[in-house]
Amino acid sequence: MKRPKKLIKAIFAAFVMALFAQPVQAQDRVDEFGIFDHMSVGLTLGTTGVGLDLAAPVTDYLQVRAGYNFFSGFKYSEDVDYRAKGKPKRGKTKAEGTNYMGTGHLLLDVYPFPAYTFHVTTGFYLGTDEVVKLENTSPVKDFEPGEGIVIGDHIVGFDADGYAHGVIKVNKFRPYVGIGFGRSVPRKRFGVSGDFGVQFWGKPKVYEKQTGMDLEVKKEDLGDDSNKYYDVISKFSVWPVVTLRLTYRIF
Repeated sequence: MKRPKKLIKAIFAAFVMALFAQPVQAQDRVDEFGIFDHMSVGLTLGTTGVGLDLAAPVTDYLQVRAGYNFFSGFKYSEDVDYRAKGKPKRGKTKAEGTNYMGTGHLLLDVYPFPAYTFHVTTGFYLGTDEVVKLENTSPVKDFEPGEGIVIGDHIVGFDADGYAHGVIKVNKFRPYVGIGFGRSVPRKRFGVSGDFGVQFWGKPKVYEKQTGMDLEVKKEDLGDDSNKYYDVISKFSVWPVVTLRLTYRIF
């Protein structure tokens, strides 16, 4: 849990420093924006990963941006038991959980006071529904019918190749609301902006992948030791967004 906190603190510090450290450029300044008469490219870093996007103004009050965020995950692994339901364990295998949350986005920045860079942002993110994947890192060769890795009281069964697969899913389409400072298309040639908001990705659900189907794992399928983790996962219905964007106005 320390890495995300450090990342957020570093982004916020860099954002504040950049706001006060931007050079004054009298030349090549845009005083008034028209409909798609300028364009910028931006590099973003934050809780959505590393991203690239393009932005254009509509008026002094509105700018639009679209892009993609690369977020390839944190990994966690541990040894888990495998057995059939109601039978003693037959051995251990290493299971690894990874998360991937690469997303595209389309966002509208509304500037209620055009003389200032404060903005309200709305739009959406779109990505894969499988944000966390769990599977054993090497196949179990000698498994018997009905066996799988043990998660609480639930058995995640092996496929024909000796792998067990579990996933946590959220909505592919994720509305976004946030606030920020800075312009997606800066008046000067270079700019810095930051955003703070949330993606609404719905209630996460746990699934077991079997023979081409995804079978939902219910809370009652798990034992008491795992119920508390299930409760935490199911309540995490939004993803916090904190980003820093470095911008270059192309024209």
